[in-house]
Amino acid sequence: MALKVAIQKSKEVALWREYKDDDGKVLAEFKIRGDGYKPYRVALERANNQIASKGFEVSEAGIGDKLFHELLIEAAACHLIADWKGVEFDENGKITAQTCTAETATKLLSMGDIGIAVWVFVKTQAQSIQQEADAYEADILGKSITSIDTTAQNGTPKKRVKSTKEQE
Repeated sequence: MALKVAIQKSKEVALWREYKDDDGKVLAEFKIRGDGYKPYRVALERANNQIASKGFEVSEAGIGDKLFHELLIEAAACHLIADWKGVEFDENGKITAQTCTAETATKLLSMGDIGIAVWVFVKTQAQSIQQEADAYEADILGKSITSIDTTAQNGTPKKRVKSTKEQE
């Protein structure tokens, strides 16, 4: 007799999504992970813990401390964006194509209005991707059967019987 254990493969879910302008023109493509990606969830917990651990002593705020929204943007940049195509940076009039790294993704999401727009896009897509993956997994596994039947034979809910303590 032996205990057999199936080794799970990565549950990372990532899909390519097109980032379009208002006219529907594709500006770039992003490979986005679902927001259930464990390193992203850990980053969010750490962001919340940092805020909680620093307390409310505003006099102790330092130059190295980050605002909460900066932590959320960094978490999305480092963990939700897996790759991209068509992203270019214009620095001092020099346009260069950028490869996707944690640093360049953070820089992209931190750039003024476009950064916030891309961050909202990435977050929305990550939620959608995760919902699709969760629905697919639930469909494959099926719904678990409840262990207690709460309906009578005629289909109506059973009445609750009071315990002896409740009757006293």
